Amino acid sequence: MKKKTIRIIGITSLVIGALLFVYIGIISIWGELEASFFNAALRSEEPLDTLSCPAVITSSETAAVSGTFFNPYDKSANMEIRTYITAGFVTLMNEFITTFSLEPGNTKIVEVPIIPEDAAYERVIMVRMHQMKRIPFPYQNASCGIVVVNIPFLTGTQFITLTLSLGTLLSAGGIAFWAVNSKPIVWLRLKIFVAMIIFALTSASIAAIGLIGLWGLALILTVVWIFMGLGMIWQFSTASKKNLYNQNLGSEINSRQKFFGVKDYDSKDK
Repeated sequence: MKKKTIRIIGITSLVIGALLFVYIGIISIWGELEASFFNAALRSEEPLDTLSCPAVITSSETAAVSGTFFNPYDKSANMEIRTYITAGFVTLMNEFITTFSLEPGNTKIVEVPIIPEDAAYERVIMVRMHQMKRIPFPYQNASCGIVVVNIPFLTGTQFITLTLSLGTLLSAGGIAFWAVNSKPIVWLRLKIFVAMIIFALTSASIAAIGLIGLWGLALILTVVWIFMGLGMIWQFSTASKKNLYNQNLGSEINSRQKFFGVKDYDSKDK
């Protein structure tokens, strides 16, 4: 197999691995973006940053969203937590009201179950949790979106772990495969090698940042990633044209040397 063909296999492997990373990032961005408009009539000055949700669940999975509440004050408070979850449509929702007494220095975790049937249009479960104002606690709320994937034989965590593992294997393997079969590493190939590493790391960053809920930053990185991909296509195209030009130039020089009776410097004297 020619080295050029092997390098193409390496590049293809890198692209597939990068797409797997970006896929995880995109579904995380999609879920959070959709949920940001759900049940959003009330706004709080400070978000309820203890809301925790899975990024993905599968079609056979039952999971839960949770909020953690801590009382740092010197007196108890009667807390009221209202959680709203889509019920198959954006305009229909289930309401869960949880009340409890929170003593000074204590922590309470409120969990609310979610199932695939909650997803709006069978795609995204949207959640908004409200911490109602109870002196001295201010009113706070936060939202999250959980994407439902139709893979019944896995859990959401297993699906994400498997996808990220494949992305890592294909990206790293593709870069290594390309590098081993690109010797000698001339300046142009070195530039491409560095670009491939940055491309893979950016893809992985999109997935990681999307999963921790920073969907705005993940969206910006996705736009940057697209331009990086276009730049890599241009680099590979330029490299191919230069290689073809060098090959044609070498053939022309050899032909002229033979025509004028000049020996090829690369050949041995007989």
